[in-house]
Amino acid sequence: MLRLLVPCLIVYCLAESMSVATERPLDTTYDITSIRVGFEGYYKNGLWTPITLEWKEPIPEGYYRPMTIRSSDSDGTPITYHYSVGGEQTKNGTSITLFAKLGRKDEPLLVSGLADVYVKSFEVPPPVNAERPIYLIFGNEDIGLQGAIAELTLREDRRPLLVKINSFADLPDQWFGYEAVEMVVMTTTDPKLFEGPEGQALTAESPQIKSLDDWLKLGGKMLLCLGKNAGQFLENENGALFPFLPGNYDGMAELRNGTKIELFVNSKRQIFMNGTDEAPFMRMPRLTDPRGITFLKDGDLPLVLRCAHGLGKIIYFGGDLSEKPLAHWRDRTTLVRNIMQWDRAQERGALAPRSGAMLQLGYNDISGQIRSALDQFEGVRVVPFSLILIILTAYWLVIGLFDWFFVHKVLKKPILTWVTFPLWIVLFSALTYILAASGRPNATLKNTLTLFDVDSETDVSRTSSWQGVYSPIDQHHNGALISGAICCGRIIEPGISGSHYSWFGLPGSGLGGMAPKTVSPAVWQTGSIQSSAVEITDVPIQTRSTKSFFGQYQGSSPDVSNRLTAQLSDVEGIPIGTLEVPDDFDFFLKNCILVYGRWVLELGELQPGQTIRLTRTSPRRDMRDLLIPPQTRDNELLRGMATYNPQSTDLEYIVRVMSLYRALGGYESTGLHNAYQPSLDMSDLLTTDRIVLLGVVVSDDAQHTQFFRQSFPLTLSELSPRLKIERYSPVRDELDEKVKPAFQE
Repeated sequence: MLRLLVPCLIVYCLAESMSVATERPLDTTYDITSIRVGFEGYYKNGLWTPITLEWKEPIPEGYYRPMTIRSSDSDGTPITYHYSVGGEQTKNGTSITLFAKLGRKDEPLLVSGLADVYVKSFEVPPPVNAERPIYLIFGNEDIGLQGAIAELTLREDRRPLLVKINSFADLPDQWFGYEAVEMVVMTTTDPKLFEGPEGQALTAESPQIKSLDDWLKLGGKMLLCLGKNAGQFLENENGALFPFLPGNYDGMAELRNGTKIELFVNSKRQIFMNGTDEAPFMRMPRLTDPRGITFLKDGDLPLVLRCAHGLGKIIYFGGDLSEKPLAHWRDRTTLVRNIMQWDRAQERGALAPRSGAMLQLGYNDISGQIRSALDQFEGVRVVPFSLILIILTAYWLVIGLFDWFFVHKVLKKPILTWVTFPLWIVLFSALTYILAASGRPNATLKNTLTLFDVDSETDVSRTSSWQGVYSPIDQHHNGALISGAICCGRIIEPGISGSHYSWFGLPGSGLGGMAPKTVSPAVWQTGSIQSSAVEITDVPIQTRSTKSFFGQYQGSSPDVSNRLTAQLSDVEGIPIGTLEVPDDFDFFLKNCILVYGRWVLELGELQPGQTIRLTRTSPRRDMRDLLIPPQTRDNELLRGMATYNPQSTDLEYIVRVMSLYRALGGYESTGLHNAYQPSLDMSDLLTTDRIVLLGVVVSDDAQHTQFFRQSFPLTLSELSPRLKIERYSPVRDELDEKVKPAFQE
């Protein structure tokens, strides 16, 4: 028996030693030589940021390297991000891009190459102002975009910041690494830029392409300029640019006459093209069955179009803006502005700050209003300052006048002041304590807001969840504070690849903001631990204080199979057709609205199996009525004077305005920015062939507010106001057969 056991024991020990070796942490501390934060040093506080670390020697095969990055959250509380880096994850074994959120400006990053053993401090550049959009330029940056931006009447700290990216390999491999980015501008002038790590050609399956595609589908925006070199990236379905193409690729084509472009910008300057090196013809892809709305075309060759890409948007231009013949055309900036649909008057009204002093609310972004609303907990009452003044005044009158009169005139024993004075102090202290304790429950409370978004055409879904937590005592909250985003009666687990959940910051310089004007000392020496992008633990919260969190989960889920279906068409700016709720739609929606153009159609409640027919006579109201607080919306006298209330804590009211922020006029209409989470604004979909439904999910949980939002494709008729330039817009000769009966009514 021993002769059989000994060989087995030897084999077992060898197997164990080999398995340990493949999981063995690197016990040598290599010096981290450099750190790069954000995109070329540009980033924003409170948003996921790519951080690239470099060190001297590669990680040996079969080893991994524990790494930590220590920063602070929006409250100044320390937070440590933990990573396990293997050699296969790195570039040549000596650099890697990780993701973290930086909370306070002017605070160094503490980076550890071996957990709790070696720490090195790095100074990071100051963050970009939260209200300033970041545009990533991939390709030639001389496309007239800078000149078009210069013509907009904007404050310098609100003007879009153009950041040049020199290689696709420098782009994030996780979609949430683009959180601080407003738009990606991609050109094909230089094909060498489309090389991935180690010089390999990028494909549609490359992590950088997939993460960019995911970000676009989840609410990102892209300006896609495809010129003479685009064909090599579109020839097969695995091409690097194939996922972003707004149509079917049918080879390359030439534009030999610039008249259509000249008319597009009302220019009297000719675009001279004769096929020579000095005046070449414009080459671009030929698209068949183009998606979205085509605003400019030459015959069957689309030149300018915009289309929905999941929940995001792609603006397409066929041609090279950075090369001849457009490079030296004097109206190129006007062309860019028309491609982007920037109207200087609208931008001036929407983006320039309003005159006069702004009401100081502690926040200047609509995300801060959401956070403030989630901090209103049931049973937690704040003692009004007026009541505190009344108590202080009564205390002064009692000990200063009443006590003297009582012991001198009534009792006639002044010596008793030594007894009555402490009694008054005890009485008022007890009264103050009772008032404070009555509004401070002894249980941990949570408020949650969840948005569940679905795109009908692509089945892309996005779940966004905010959570406010109230702690009655000074403690560390262990374990994940939320096990999954609950929406529409289902739990969506946060373990989906590419999802994230972490602390939620407050933009601005107000109390608790991420850019405070005064220095606040850190209360906690040990803080939260972010062990992965979806798990934050050991979160410290002070006595009777609150903490805010935010997470997003992406992908297609089982909920998508129960989405609503619609057959809708635009007839003279009015949606016509049917909206159907499936029989297996196992939850109810209330206060539903359908938004299109300048109109809002009130649908009320939607139940499983219900069909709604929309006709030209269906009741509708102006979209700007959504800015009016609900309690004054039906009062004709107050409607004309009412404006958006930035102090409201009504989550339904806030979410409706946030969902249509740009369409409602932006800052000019609300007095608040939407720069912190602009991807949740669905206004850009309304500039494509989409119509948007918003509804509140009926729930018994008063502490969890849930919204359902879905975008539907829309058939555009020849009289659609979205086709602003009818002369060069596609014409649909016939309405969809399924919506003709509704139109005839």
